Amino acid sequence: MHVHAFIAADRLLQDLTNCSLPFGGKVVLLGGDFRQVLPVVLKVSRSLTVASCLKKHNLWSKFIKLTLIKNVRALGTERKFSNWLLEIGEGKSGDNVMLPDMCYPSEQNPCKTIIW
Repeated sequence: MHVHAFIAADRLLQDLTNCSLPFGGKVVLLGGDFRQVLPVVLKVSRSLTVASCLKKHNLWSKFIKLTLIKNVRALGTERKFSNWLLEIGEGKSGDNVMLPDMCYPSEQNPCKTIIW
């Protein structure tokens, strides 16, 4: 979401509660992976898109950040893939990312993979 939406919600809650604390002193819970949720800003450069993110605004410093340390959604068989995704998100894979073999179907003929 664009940072302006958070700023508007912050100001609105401060006005409604007559409280100058961030978000009017109300608890605001955000969830998700910020590497995957950049705001959509049409016809601007990459730097302006990143600048419109909440993490680049001083309002971000008012949040208490908690980090999940265990991926409870990934199955045991998917651990390798989830670790690979984390490495990409943390920039450990470099500029050229190669898809692992598990991302390619074993059967290359799409007609054979269609179930009738």
